[in-house]
Amino acid sequence: MISLQRHDSVIALRMARSFLGRPIYWTAAYWVDGLLIDSGPPITARALVREVRKLGLKQIVVTHAHEDHIGGLHQLSKAFPDVPIYAPLASLPIIQDPRLLGQQLHRRLLWGRPKGVAHVQPLGTEVRTDRHLFHVVETPGHTRDHVSFFEPRHRWLFCGDAFIGGRDRAWTPESEMFSTISSLRTMAALHPQRLFPGSGHVRRTALPELHGKIGQYLALCRDVAQLDRLGLPVDEMAERLLGGEPALHFWSLGHFSARNLIQACRRYNELFQPTDETGDPSQKRTRPRRRPSRNDPSAPRSRRAGR
Repeated sequence: MISLQRHDSVIALRMARSFLGRPIYWTAAYWVDGLLIDSGPPITARALVREVRKLGLKQIVVTHAHEDHIGGLHQLSKAFPDVPIYAPLASLPIIQDPRLLGQQLHRRLLWGRPKGVAHVQPLGTEVRTDRHLFHVVETPGHTRDHVSFFEPRHRWLFCGDAFIGGRDRAWTPESEMFSTISSLRTMAALHPQRLFPGSGHVRRTALPELHGKIGQYLALCRDVAQLDRLGLPVDEMAERLLGGEPALHFWSLGHFSARNLIQACRRYNELFQPTDETGDPSQKRTRPRRRPSRNDPSAPRSRRAGR
């Protein structure tokens, strides 16, 4: 299934596997001025080629090496052999040999298995088209290789999966909270006017949504820290804060889980909290307060003066 939506001069190509005529889960590529940003999953690759052929294609860039973003590259490279493909340097080995993804069963069923593409070039610091200049912005967290593309004249931000809308209830084990929050802050600092995420659900209120997402994660980390101090186990935290494991946990065979999200928050909190010798942040040690002497220059003035 593929659906095209126009946003001024940007065309969102939303793709999904369908069941009984309904999409299961959307992902998206974006076309602007001959540039294709991401390529969708393998299952919609031929349909993507048909649509892109009507639009015209001059170059392809990739935000990160997940199968729902690189899955169309093989068919595109066959249909447009002279069109260059650019990707983050850390993505190149996976694009060339997608077996490195280690796809779980649910990912293979949902998106299909991508085929390797040999001739992919590393991204530089910018991407130019006839009418636009896009800056390449590093936005890790969802994956370590993730980048976004920022067009400063229109303040467009093509952010792949660095921003995912809604309230998170489950994460994969490889996602990392500190990098995710840092990337969201980087994106917010650009003051984008329009956000083009990997879901294809384009945001026209980009800055409030970015700040809202940052606040959501920070609040969850604070709640996890409070429950950690009470000594609650991770499973009970997931139940209290996230309502337990969502359905996604079961059909992904545990790859997505509320437990992973709680653990990501705990790792984030460990960066800012001292831990005991076991590495448990709930056993935070405090240093005994030293009583200042009469001649201690750090003591209050009245105490040094003997008042």
